[in-house]
Amino acid sequence: MTDETRPWYETLFERDWYDYFAKGGPGYPDTDGSYARQTDAEVAFLERALELREPCDLLDLCCGPGRHSVRLAKRGHRVTGVDISAYNLEKAAEGAEEFGVEVTWREADMRDTGLVDSSQDVVINMFTAFGYFEDAGNQRVLEEVARVLRPGGRFVIELTNRDSLMRRFEPRESGLRRDGREGIQEREFDSATGTIKTTWTVIEADGERIIQRFAIRMYTLQELEVRMAQAGLTVEEAWGGLDGSELTMDSHRLVVLARKA
Repeated sequence: MTDETRPWYETLFERDWYDYFAKGGPGYPDTDGSYARQTDAEVAFLERALELREPCDLLDLCCGPGRHSVRLAKRGHRVTGVDISAYNLEKAAEGAEEFGVEVTWREADMRDTGLVDSSQDVVINMFTAFGYFEDAGNQRVLEEVARVLRPGGRFVIELTNRDSLMRRFEPRESGLRRDGREGIQEREFDSATGTIKTTWTVIEADGERIIQRFAIRMYTLQELEVRMAQAGLTVEEAWGGLDGSELTMDSHRLVVLARKA
C-alpha cells in the first residue's frame, strides 16, 4: 500500500512495484524473451542515435533495474546507474552479475546525483523517468544533466508522447494480466498543471488489493525544447520511439536528443 506521508517517487519503486507492476518482473514475466529483445534493440538504437563509436562515460539517470545499463556496459561503455530506489539498484546489480559486467551503481535523487561536473559524455533517461516533480524540480533535473555532461555531451530522454496520450486518453482500463491477476488502471488528467495522476491496482485471488499511485508532469516537445534551452541543452532531433520512427501525433513515445554547448 502506498505510504502517502512521503512523496510517491520515494516509495513507489520498492519491492511491490518490481514484483507486481514492472515489466520483466514476476508480475510481467518475460516468458518468451520479447522484452529482452526489445531492450537489445533499444540499446542498439541509442548507440546509433548517439553515434557511440568508441567506449564512453555514460550516465543512466533513473536506471531502475538496469536493463539498459548492463547492456550498454556489455558493449564496452563505462556506465554509472543512478536511482533513488535501493531495491531497484539491488536488482540492477544482480543483472550486472548475470551479464558479467561492471557498472557503478549510485543511490541518489535525479536532481542531485553527486557526480563530478563535466564527467559524462552521455546521459540517458528512459521509460518516462522524468516529470516526477513540479516544474521547478523538473528544471533542476535538466540542469543536473547539463552540469554532469562534458561540453558537446549528449542527452537522450524517452517519454510518453503527450500529444498522442491526449488523443487516446482512457480514464479506466482493466483486464487480466500476464500473471493471471486482475489489473486496473485509473487515470485523471489535470489540464491546469499538465499532470496525469494514475492509480494502479492488482487484485489477488483472495481479494487483497495491491495499490500504487503516482503523478507525472507531461511535457510536449515544444515545452521540453524551451526548458532544455534554459538548462543549456539544445535539442537536435526527436523521434516517435526507440526504433527511430518519425514523431507524429499518433506516436505513443517521444524520444529527444539534445546536446550541451
